[in-house]
Amino acid sequence: MTTAIVLAGGEVDPEWSERAGVSQRALVSVAGVPMYQRVVDALRQVPEIAEIIVVGAVPEGEGYRVVAPQESLLANVRRGLEESHHESVLFATADTPFLTPESVRFFLEASLQSGAVLTYAVVPAAVCREKFPHLPRTTVRLREGEVTGGNLFWAQRSVALRELPRLEALHRARKHPLKLAWQLGLGLLVRFVLAQKLSPRWLGIEEIERRAARILSVPVKAILTPYAEVGTDIDRLEHWMQVK
Repeated sequence: MTTAIVLAGGEVDPEWSERAGVSQRALVSVAGVPMYQRVVDALRQVPEIAEIIVVGAVPEGEGYRVVAPQESLLANVRRGLEESHHESVLFATADTPFLTPESVRFFLEASLQSGAVLTYAVVPAAVCREKFPHLPRTTVRLREGEVTGGNLFWAQRSVALRELPRLEALHRARKHPLKLAWQLGLGLLVRFVLAQKLSPRWLGIEEIERRAARILSVPVKAILTPYAEVGTDIDRLEHWMQVK
């Protein structure tokens, strides 16, 4: 069985807070229901999920357990892993209010069958544009096509806890090109830039997977999912104004 961990930390900016009447992003309502609750409701309908942990400043409720948020995203990830009672752990962000049981189950089953110990959802950009044309997404061009990052992650608990220091180093380096190049490899970064500026033939998903696997010393897999709900989050005021 699997533990689902909902990452529900993060505050909204003052203007969004004033309009929404809450300070925490997870508590912002879409169609009258807080975003974190919509995520929990989808997760509760997936039979393979045995427990749900919400890491964030949200109310207690039926079908999930609340853990106080920590000082950073990766600290929240660590806390969720430490609280899990299962080796299979699925992460979802609280700002994905359109998540469905079908989309979650597709990703979870593909992750369990992948042979990897860490997986990440990737969604074709065209799928998101078709279903949510009014919500822009950040995309990248790869050999497989234009894609956007999803908001579901899966891991084997023991491996994730062991590799968190490496992930934390990558996270700290994300805004420092030289440090990031040292972590990821300058060759991969150059190919990424060439893929965006010249031609997507310069870089494919398998090359990214191989590099991530070398860094972490474990099998890593990107799960290409056809569900736009996985790749559509509400993390800005202008996005929320389109759907509230």
